[in-house]
Amino acid sequence: MRMEEDLTTEPADEASAVARAKQRDSTIWAAWHDAYYPVIYRYALVRLSRAEDAEDVASQVFLEALKSIDRFTYQGRPIIAWFYGIARHLVSKRRRQLSHSSVPLESEPDVATEEENANVERVMVWAALEKLKDEHRDVLVLRYLLDLPSTEVARIMGKSEYATYSLQVRALQAARRVLTPKTDDRASDDTAWSRSA
Repeated sequence: MRMEEDLTTEPADEASAVARAKQRDSTIWAAWHDAYYPVIYRYALVRLSRAEDAEDVASQVFLEALKSIDRFTYQGRPIIAWFYGIARHLVSKRRRQLSHSSVPLESEPDVATEEENANVERVMVWAALEKLKDEHRDVLVLRYLLDLPSTEVARIMGKSEYATYSLQVRALQAARRVLTPKTDDRASDDTAWSRSA
């Protein structure tokens, strides 16, 4: 997925965009929405499993951003990292709300049409994800389940590509430790994550 080049390639461009956003420039807000809504929605959908919850959260991210833009100080990190931070907070909040409500929080998306083996593998992957630290879970979700390129994952997480790669390696190791007691040798294959997407 490609972001709007004029908003994300250079820090000076992003600093200018933030200044315009603080003046409620609708062009900037529309461009940010067009560029970032899809990845925020997909992230929320992976974490929440239900389209209506993901839509609510993705929309709320932009409302929260608009409300807090005056307090936001641009420090050179990509703007998508700010939106992602808001999304992460809102997803966690929604998960807590759903876990306390009478509506059960699904541990995986609807996979009724997939083979039974794929279902079992998917359940194990989702269970493993829930046991990981937030940062480990997020890098695996963005890289393997949303299938974003490494450079985009680094931008979203506000880290260098090297730091993101290191985090991804640690996250895969942590996931393997969670999966190993419950699975066979397939758990050691990194492609297990991509097959689950």
